[in-house]
Amino acid sequence: MKHVFSILTFIVLSLNIGCNSNSKLKTTETSPEVKVDTKETTLITPRLLLNLPEIFNSPASGDLDNDGNVIFTSPNLHNDFLIKADVMQKSAIPTIGKIDKNNTLSTWYIFKPEDMDAKSGTVVPFGLDFGPDGNAYVIDMQLWAGGNSRIIKITVENGDVAKLETVVTGLSFPNGLVWKGNDLFISDTVLGETEDGKQISGVYKVNMDELNANNPLKINKYEDSEVKDTHLFETFISSGVLKFGANGITIAGDGNLYTGIMEDGSVFKTTMDADNNKIATSEFAKGMIATDGLKWDAKSNKFYITDLFANAVYSIDMQGKLELLAKNGNTDGADGNLDGPGEVIIRDNEAIVLNFDAAFGAPNMVNTTPDAPYTISVLDLKE
Repeated sequence: MKHVFSILTFIVLSLNIGCNSNSKLKTTETSPEVKVDTKETTLITPRLLLNLPEIFNSPASGDLDNDGNVIFTSPNLHNDFLIKADVMQKSAIPTIGKIDKNNTLSTWYIFKPEDMDAKSGTVVPFGLDFGPDGNAYVIDMQLWAGGNSRIIKITVENGDVAKLETVVTGLSFPNGLVWKGNDLFISDTVLGETEDGKQISGVYKVNMDELNANNPLKINKYEDSEVKDTHLFETFISSGVLKFGANGITIAGDGNLYTGIMEDGSVFKTTMDADNNKIATSEFAKGMIATDGLKWDAKSNKFYITDLFANAVYSIDMQGKLELLAKNGNTDGADGNLDGPGEVIIRDNEAIVLNFDAAFGAPNMVNTTPDAPYTISVLDLKE
């Protein structure tokens, strides 16, 4: 297996990617009624849920399975950095973890040599979501590793992994994914650039009936607004300051799609009809620095989103108002404080925070370095 890159190497590569510059796209509509005022509340003090072993050195994304267990990915992007810092002795293989209702940690799956991309020799598991068939669908984001990005179906039997199969190929920078009925929505963070250097990103929609491991669905490369795959559901134009667009993605109780635009610190709402056809897209919330994972919770009827750069977690109500839940300065997370939060998973009255611990070297990013310990925090939400 080839060496897994560090996230610090990845960010340098991504900021220098030569993207398409011949786009004729128009910027997605911005609503004049967006609520941008942040509610003033007493912040929640994060507490430590788990110290993770080094096989989970960059917890990234996750979902609850049918039994209420937290299943989360760890691409272990910090391997090289941690080895050079003499924190680790050897690279950790990308792994998926499991946290049960008693907060007992176990290894759900360690990726095997036969699972690795043939070109890059590795796998980079990002977003994970359970489908209506009870199986897990996981993104393999290969853009930085030099392989071919894809969606992997993990067949689950009696709560355990039975087999892995590739069902979608041809994606660029797939990041988050979410199911609505039999339709799978996939955010693609990097599609191209406009002539003036703004970032083009998007969301693809594929149907369960199209997912066949014997003949994986091939997404055609995005060229411009006229030469694109028919599965491209929506496109977004963002500032270009990070070269990272559509990221976190979720479906709310109103049946609509919500997509976080990382570099603009915003969330867009896409209304859909009963057949999941797009009606319109408009800006829903803004005021963050660089958003990452996005989830909707039925009990509270709110969204929960991480701001990776601000080292913060917000909730957003259905009117688009932000509420800052937790935020702290640069830390190693040993005491439970946020440490580069990547995504939140809501379990009962707890917001379980996966501390991705990325550090991009940007002046407006709180986290300065990936480090040990590797942690998962929890926020105790109000009843």
